Amino acid sequence: MKKFSLFVVVAWCFYHHAAAQADTVQWNVMMGGNKVGFQKQLKNADGTFTEWFQYNDRGRGDSTVSRYRLNDQGYITWIDARGKDYYKKPVFETFRLENGVASWENSAEKEQRKVTGNVSYVPLKINSGTSYAAFFTATDHTLTLLPSGRQKLTVLKDHVLGDGKKVTLVSLSGTGLTPQYVWLDERHQFFAIPSDWFSVMPKGYENTSDELRAIQDTYRENFYKELEGKLANRITTGIAVVHATLFDPKTGSTQPNSTLLIENGMITRVGAGKSISVPTGFHVVDAQNKFVMPGLWDMHVHYGEGTDGLLEIGTGVTNVRDMGNGESLLEKKKQIDEDLVPGPRIQAMCGFIDGAGPYAGPTGAKINSAEEGVAAVKKYKSLGYTQVKLYSSLKPEWVKPIAAEAHKNGMRVSGHIPAHMLASEAIDAGYDEIQHMNMFFLNFLGKDLDTRTPVRFHAVAQNAATLNFNSAEVKAFIKKMADKKIVLDPTISFFETMFVLGPGKPQPTIAAVIDRLPLDMQRQLSSSGALDIPAGQEATYAKSFQNMLRMVKVLHDNGVTIVPGTDDIPGFVLHTELENYARAGISNAAVLKIATLQSATVAGKDKLFGSLEAGKTSDIIIIDGNPLTTMSDIRKVETVIKGQKIYKTKDVLEAISIR
Repeated sequence: MKKFSLFVVVAWCFYHHAAAQADTVQWNVMMGGNKVGFQKQLKNADGTFTEWFQYNDRGRGDSTVSRYRLNDQGYITWIDARGKDYYKKPVFETFRLENGVASWENSAEKEQRKVTGNVSYVPLKINSGTSYAAFFTATDHTLTLLPSGRQKLTVLKDHVLGDGKKVTLVSLSGTGLTPQYVWLDERHQFFAIPSDWFSVMPKGYENTSDELRAIQDTYRENFYKELEGKLANRITTGIAVVHATLFDPKTGSTQPNSTLLIENGMITRVGAGKSISVPTGFHVVDAQNKFVMPGLWDMHVHYGEGTDGLLEIGTGVTNVRDMGNGESLLEKKKQIDEDLVPGPRIQAMCGFIDGAGPYAGPTGAKINSAEEGVAAVKKYKSLGYTQVKLYSSLKPEWVKPIAAEAHKNGMRVSGHIPAHMLASEAIDAGYDEIQHMNMFFLNFLGKDLDTRTPVRFHAVAQNAATLNFNSAEVKAFIKKMADKKIVLDPTISFFETMFVLGPGKPQPTIAAVIDRLPLDMQRQLSSSGALDIPAGQEATYAKSFQNMLRMVKVLHDNGVTIVPGTDDIPGFVLHTELENYARAGISNAAVLKIATLQSATVAGKDKLFGSLEAGKTSDIIIIDGNPLTTMSDIRKVETVIKGQKIYKTKDVLEAISIR
């Protein structure tokens, strides 16, 4: 899914991609190195511009057409745009600036405002905007944005490509959480956004992506290295956490007035009351009236960059499992492990394998035979991956040999259920784990559905509401999962956004903290991200989500291991996921165990992580509240201790403009 990084972060850069030139210009949209769409711009005879933007991400993806007009300084004065958003929901955008009055309308907004001077309107759902040239005529290279905010452009580096073309790397700050990096041509027009996940490259220059990304990554990495130096308090002596109300995930109980001693990043002693004295010279962290527990685990991320790392650390997530990424993940993991940049420990990496074709996943190995799948498993093993994630376009008959090779190499097997295969059959073929709750429900809807496409969402939204939990078929499948120790990573919160969200309302996954985010993010996250729900089926879709949530508790009660994953905005959505488990009826103590020791056990890391005991790694969060009694207090993480480093979450989040 990777929804957050794909639509919100990339969109902040896209707003400024209009090119004021007379001929048609084309960029290709690339995912995982494969062309999946395009962006075209044409200057019309009347001086307006037409822009087409579309791409296919496994059956999803924006498809829009816009017309707009720029003034002599490159600022947009009129726009009329229509199309479909990522989930194929109709979207539109209109904007007009006349006689000092700006008016705009889209699916979530209808506003009018008097303005003075030049302003740059930021469309909500359509990829159109001002020329980058406007930054170079503005004071301090800074633009005033509508509806709110300011954005500053900083020139970082000039570069000459192999054919002699001159390009310039710039950063944009003031919107989003951290700077976004964009390449411009010699006329200060948009040239490229290179990435190993989602790139926009000019036609004919696709092979320069790695070259440009290498330069870009140097600046990005230096930015996060500087932040790490400012935010991490590195303790060279021992650390003592005193007066702690210490949570034990094994028993679900707490021990008041506890002391933990830490040396060289390891917990050396744990005890209550005066049973432990603090050695001279230790750095003391007073946790009086605070809840102290192991760091949280997110078992479903697609780790992007340091922004993800800051969000995780700033919310108490100290350990993650990456569920599919480009090979640049190896370098990102190395930098975190060497304490160069802030971020959670990437405790497990999953090698992504999908069948080649129009609905193939955005990254990883895209295979044409079982033999190629077996070869992909061997490669992932050699790179240090501990798990493989199989995807929707695989032929069902390929699963068994690929899974056998993974098990032969000591690797776990998980993923989506391939199209025209049931989850029960995937388990028989070798699955150890299933990603996403919709894949569980699809097991009862037959094999005729083409689940490579968004039908895997709509079919569940239309049918989960009527699933009979007491049927023999459902009970037998749950028993099969429990008996075979099949793990489920439900990412349940994501489905509330997809099935329930109404226009103009904050996404449920982020509603509890949306007022703490930058205004431009609030605007994006308050616009609908749900499926296009057919008229009259709103209640059905909502009830289907409730049944999915109810199933989390049923599975837990029947001995199926649950691990918390987000596949969404890092950190904050994990809190929502845990709140939803409690909302489903799982006890708070069990939820905290799921988020710590249970996840560490599934990742094979429980000998060193998941509980606060002597001999385990220092992996501690201090909470100004008690999530054992009030689950929403999991959001009140105040201090994170990771090894010999202490982070104050307030400082971490404020560094990325979050209050």
